[in-house]
Parts: sequence; structure tokens; C-alpha cells
Amino acid sequence: MTSSSLSLNGNWNLIGYSPEPAEEPLRLTARVPGQVHGDLLRAGKLPDPFFRDNAEQCQWVERWDWEYEREFELPEDFRPGWNELVFEGLDTFARIMLNGHEVGATDNMYIPHRFEVGPLLRPGANTLKVRFRAPLKEVEGLPMDRYFSVFNEERVYIRRMQCGFGWDWVHRFVSMGIWRPVTLLTYDAGRVRDLFVYTESLETSSARIRVQFDAELRGEEALTAEVAITDPSGRRCYENRTAVSAGTQGIAFSLDTPQVWWPNGLGEHPLYRCAVSLLRADGSCVHRQEADFGIRTVELEQIPDDIGSSFTVVVNGERVFAKGANWVPPDPFPGEIEDARYERLIDLARAGNCNMLRAWGGGIYEPEAFWRACNRAGIMVLQDFMLACAFYPEDQPAFLEALRREFDPAIRLLRNHPSLVMWLGDNELGMNEPADAQYNGRKIAEEVSGPLCAALDPSRVFLPTSPYGGSPNNCATEGDCHISAWYDPEFFRGDMLGYRKSIDAAWGRFHSECVTVGMPPLHSIRKWATDEDIADPTGRILEYHNKDNPYNGIDDATHLQLLRRTAEVLYGRTDDPETAIRRMEFEQYEWVRLTCEALRRRKFQCSGLLFWMFNDCWPANGCSLIDYYGFPKAGWYAMKHGFKPLIAAIEPGTERVNVWLCNDTLSPLDCTVELCFQPWSGEPRWRRQVRVTVPANGVIRTTEVGLAELERDGTLVCDVFAKGHADRTCYHLGMPAEMDLPPATLLVRQTSNGDTGSVTVCTDHYARVVTLEADLDFSDNYFDLLPGECRVIAWSSPKGAFEGPIPVTCWNKEVIPS
Repeated sequence: MTSSSLSLNGNWNLIGYSPEPAEEPLRLTARVPGQVHGDLLRAGKLPDPFFRDNAEQCQWVERWDWEYEREFELPEDFRPGWNELVFEGLDTFARIMLNGHEVGATDNMYIPHRFEVGPLLRPGANTLKVRFRAPLKEVEGLPMDRYFSVFNEERVYIRRMQCGFGWDWVHRFVSMGIWRPVTLLTYDAGRVRDLFVYTESLETSSARIRVQFDAELRGEEALTAEVAITDPSGRRCYENRTAVSAGTQGIAFSLDTPQVWWPNGLGEHPLYRCAVSLLRADGSCVHRQEADFGIRTVELEQIPDDIGSSFTVVVNGERVFAKGANWVPPDPFPGEIEDARYERLIDLARAGNCNMLRAWGGGIYEPEAFWRACNRAGIMVLQDFMLACAFYPEDQPAFLEALRREFDPAIRLLRNHPSLVMWLGDNELGMNEPADAQYNGRKIAEEVSGPLCAALDPSRVFLPTSPYGGSPNNCATEGDCHISAWYDPEFFRGDMLGYRKSIDAAWGRFHSECVTVGMPPLHSIRKWATDEDIADPTGRILEYHNKDNPYNGIDDATHLQLLRRTAEVLYGRTDDPETAIRRMEFEQYEWVRLTCEALRRRKFQCSGLLFWMFNDCWPANGCSLIDYYGFPKAGWYAMKHGFKPLIAAIEPGTERVNVWLCNDTLSPLDCTVELCFQPWSGEPRWRRQVRVTVPANGVIRTTEVGLAELERDGTLVCDVFAKGHADRTCYHLGMPAEMDLPPATLLVRQTSNGDTGSVTVCTDHYARVVTLEADLDFSDNYFDLLPGECRVIAWSSPKGAFEGPIPVTCWNKEVIPS
């Protein structure tokens, strides 16, 4: 192959220039890809920005200018001429100098930048500099009160990670740096660009595939384009050669007996590979571009009904109940995130029975590592464009043009991934406005993002905003919605005693955001707070890591205060700070599980539940299901249960409860439902059994239980079994705080094989919220045990060998290790 590349990643020199002219420059070594904050931390110039309130000592960084510099040697066989210097990401306002000549300037974190530099290169040593200017200097003098934006004003003018300016779940960290790879590319007679492969149609025995690419040619040499497809086993299953001309071209063809890509839980996720090569007459390759793709179709079903209109994702002709959460950047410094961290988080989404994530519009267009992991795990992605919770200057033509320059490459970079199923114009710009209103953001959708998606990615649905549909947007009866019982001012102003009915009533056609809040485990909190902080009655550091949303309208209460109040109403007051943390932790478990039951039993009146949010951007005690360190919170374990392919769901009522079964598999399931009333001690007072077949991809009401059959000294237990499936849900009279539980004696037996092992837990009486506490992945956690019941919990350590023992507790416990 006559094209070549030279990586310019690795160590660079970094110089910081203070806004105070008398202050000496700061010199250190930088890592590329990376960001300034990470380099300063590694050099000992910053404290841990995540410990306690150390973030305050890191704010000076954004006011300085920073210059990266390095020398590089060209190889002896280097061919000057058609040479491109490619920066995949620069954060944000930068000027690039090569051998003393300016080659370009940047003002957008999201855009990959390419500069032709052939005439500026020289044999031997070359010097490359990138000078970053403090972002606030670039917006000096602009009217900050002209465009409303939550949490921060200047961000509407700055095209960089919006939540980096601070949000209600992450502190402000405005960084700079070469945050994605840098490469010097060399081409000869031609190159392939913008390869795009997608499924035009899919039938039982064949698929119609379209391959499209741009050819850029230089010189008079005649070249041939070869299109080759290899199947998931690596076997070449299609090949085509044709004369090539400059510009966009493509072919369409049929593949027999295709291996189809399915979302997680519905089938396998095979990936094909397409390679387009430019060949000389002698068969030698001038340039090649390759891309993985999956064979699948995606549609959005919106059918009017007597309620409003459905909103259902249809994959390969099958309606899919979307189960998942909202994705945010896993770090305030995304240039510091290693690929393994993406793989870890997406593996937790798969293991948590998710089939969808929504890439939220205040973050970044995630890198290839994220998408590779989603493709392989069968995780569908709704992709926002990077606009969130603000009025943007869409009345300024220059801003619209800047968005065109941003959205165009974003679409081209992401459109091959089978996991990408839908484009969303923004996050919440049109929320609470009628769908046909001229809200801020509509012009962007109509003139920029919408037309670009139609032209560049005809294979996917585009929606102008999220939530979108109905009157207003965020309507429960049509479109997607951002609705949650927890985040309801009327709920918090009430006594909360009817919390189960409130959760059951918080219904919508497709919940693209559903807020649940819970503390991380104590062993995670202790990584960023001291025991004194945990016991502090003012909760200063806990508040610092919880943040707040001043726009929630809930009586000026902070998130932490709302979290504490909910836990106290549900589980009772306590003066012990650790007990209070554990109750605020479990609050999210209960909310997630009940929400899953409430919405899944309405399948397909409701067709999606995406919790806010899946992961965390910094160590917080807020909405995420996975904490910043990559370990599941209580809510993740509830999600794992609530998103299983087969679940039982209890519908609350005033005189009786109804028992529903939901089957997300594509086959009917013959189920046995076992019901009993279980006192806190001893044998069940009564039992009954129901056998029922749940339709494929369907839901059914199986039986009812009168509240007169229940008492306050126990709980209704519902177990459902089918071949390869099992689930349990419970229902008790009154509030959880009213459970008058006897002390339970836990017998615990542990085994270890280094990085894997098991914990066996047995109890004499009902054991409430059995919890295993360690930086481990458990097969289950935060569960109740019935009197005389034993459970074996498998564990694995993502960090290698683990030295036990594992602490095991329950709320009414006495633990006896064996």
C-alpha cells in the first residue's frame, strides 16, 4: 500500500502561560491524547480534583493559555507531496504551527481537523506547536444574558463538552488539550473517504446492501475500486471491481442467508466488514478504507390509537421494548479515558439486560471504542447532537454554519455503526413547547441537523429534539418523554405515602429520560469523602458531590435534601449516618424496580424506559446507576432484575393487586407462577400456583390477590419460572418503614479463586436488603431473603485478585461468618 501514516501521539512538551504577565510560565510533560488537567495531576501540580472539595483548587487552569510542542523525525523513505496533518480532536480554541508556519486554527472540540502540510515538511527534524487560548477569552464582550442556558451562560457560544461547564451532577472543569490522536498521513495517487455501508432491505433469505464512498484522485493514473465484504467468520462473501472516478459513488447488491444483527436479548450481534481499495493496474493498493457493519433494519412505529400515538422502535421487523439508560461522558476529561473503561461500562450495560443507551446532548460524540463495544454487545444508541438545555444563537448565521461544520463529520463518522438507531436534534431545547412551535432549536433542526441527516444518513430516523411529540413536547400520550415520579414537585409536596401508585401513574409512550436518584455504596463514597464528611450533619461535602438543579421548582430543596427526605419517609428516620447512606442507596433500587414493573406491564402502550442516567462523569451521589469508579450502585442491580427477558409485575390497587407477566423474548413462554403470603418468620400462611403461557414479545395479566388476604406482618411473594428464566417480586401492605422485622441471623460462607469466587448467605428470619460491600461485580445484590432461604452469589473482580473477606450485612441483621 502506497499510503502511510506516522503517529504523533505520546509525550509532548507543555507550557502554561498565566493571565498574570509577571508570573513565570509553567513547564511540564504532556501526554497526547490527553488534557491539561491530567498532565498537571500527573506532575503533582494539582491535588486530586475529585477528593472532597479539591475541585476548587483546580479552577485556575481554565484561565491560563497552554502550548503543546514536540519535534518529530520523518522516516528516510518519506515522500513529501500529498501530506495531511490530522488532529482528531482539539479542545477547543487553538492555533497550529508547523516549522514556524501557521497551518490552521480551530474553535470546536468536536470536529476532526485536517491540514495539508506537504510544502511545510522538511527532511530530518520538524517542530509542531499547538497553542490553546483560554475559552473565556474567546467570548469576552459577548452578551451573556441574551441566550438562556441552565447552570452556565458562556457555554452557548463555545462548542465544547457542555457539561464540562458544570451541571447538576458534575462540577465545572473547563480543560484544554490535544484530546484525541494526532497523525501525519501521506497519500499517493488517490484515497478513499467517507465509506458508508447500510442495509436497504432485509428479507428472510437475503439482504440488500448499499456501499457508498468518496474517491479523491490526484494525477492521471487510472485506478480501479475494489469493494470486498467479509462475513463474521472472516470469509469473503462478496467482491466487485470497477473503474473509479473522482467523487461519490456506490453500488448495491444482495447477500444471501445474511447473519442478522439483533439488540441485546433478542439474538446475536454479528459484524461484517467492508473494505474499499483503490488499485493500480498491477494490482497494488494505493489506499484502503475499512468499516465494520451489521445487517439490520430500524424503523420507528408511530400508529395513532385511542390514547394518542405509539412510539416503538422496530428492528428487523420486530417491535422492541427499549430498556436502558442515558449515557454521559465517563470523565470530565474525556481525553484521559482509556478504551478499557468504555468496554467495562458497555459490558455492564449488557450484563444489566440493557438493549439501548441514549448518548446525551451535553456530552461528546463518543470515540470508536464506545461504538465498537456497543456494536459487539447489541446495545442500540439514540444519538443526540451536542445541544442541551439552552437557547442557542441560532439567529446568527455564523453559528448555524459552525454547526454544519460540526454535524457533517459527526454523521459521517458514526453512521456505519449498527448500534446507532436514531438521531435526535438536541436535548430538551423544545421541551414543554408544542411540537409545531417555533422554539429555540427548531431552526437548527430544520436547516442544519435534519437536512444533513436526510442527505448523509437516509437509513435512520431523525427527530428534531428530545422529548418530541404531542402538545406540548414531553407529552405522555405520544412521542418520547422525560417523565419521572421522583422528580415531580407535587409528589414531594405531598406525604409520599402513595409512592407506589405515583410510580405506577408516571406513564408515557417512551421514557427517553426517567430520573432515579441514589447514593453510591459507602466503599465508593470513602474514595472521595472522609468518615467525618459522612457524619457531618450539614452534609457539606455530600452536597458538594451531589450538586443541585435550581430549576426543579421543588421548594428550593437540594437534590440531597430530596433524597434524604424520600428515604426517611420510605424507611424511617435514623441518627446513624451510615444507616442513612444505606437507606438513600436502596431508595434507588426500589424506585428502579417499581418503575420497570409499572412500564413493562404496559407494553407496547409504553415502548421504552431509559433511566437518567447510566454512568457518572465524576464521583457523585446522584442519578447514575454506575458510580464514577465503574461499579454498580443499588439501582443497577434493580435494573438488571427489572430488565430481564421475563419478569413478574404487580399492579397496585385499592382492594386488590393484579399480577402481570412480561415476555420480551421472540418465543412464547410456558410459565409457572407461585404466590404465597410469607410472614417475617416461619412458613408461608398460604400458597397458590398458576400456569400460563405468555405470548412471544407480549404481556399478560395472570391473576389477582385481594388485599384482605395480606397482613402487615409479612409480604406477598410472587415467583415466576419458565425454561431458562426466573423472577421474583414482592408486595407488602403499608410503608417499608412499618415492617416490624425480627433480628435475622445471617450465616455466611465465602470461597475465593483469586479474581472470582462466591458468597453463600442463609437466614433464619426474613432478611431485609442483604448487601455485599466491595469493589466487585456480584451476580446479585441488595436482595431480600425469605425465612430459611439460602442464596449463592457469584463474584468477580475487574481489578484482578481480591483479598477477602467480603462484608455482608442486612438491615435487620446479625451476621455469623462460617
